Amino acid sequence: MHDVFRRFAAVVSRIVGSGWAFLVAAALFAGTGFYLHFSEAWKSNVSLIATVTALALLFFLQKSQNHSDKATHLKLDELVQAVEGARDEVVSVELQTEREIDELRQRE
Repeated sequence: MHDVFRRFAAVVSRIVGSGWAFLVAAALFAGTGFYLHFSEAWKSNVSLIATVTALALLFFLQKSQNHSDKATHLKLDELVQAVEGARDEVVSVELQTEREIDELRQRE
């Protein structure tokens, strides 16, 4: 289930992140608006649909971003460990507080 959601979130992120998705959404809103004469019911429905869609996209995009961040951190950790003379304490820097990160930066 977890892997299916991750893959689905990646596909949704790729589709929603394209310029075509914006054009399709704008065409749908404008087309239905002209068809329904931009009535109050249309405005109410569009507002509800936009809110629900934005909330759903928030979860999909966040899942996709979290997966990408984890992969990037793993790759960077591997590179830091492979470089001779690199400081080991920077490998897990994303788990440290802002103050600890600032102290590490000053020790360079």
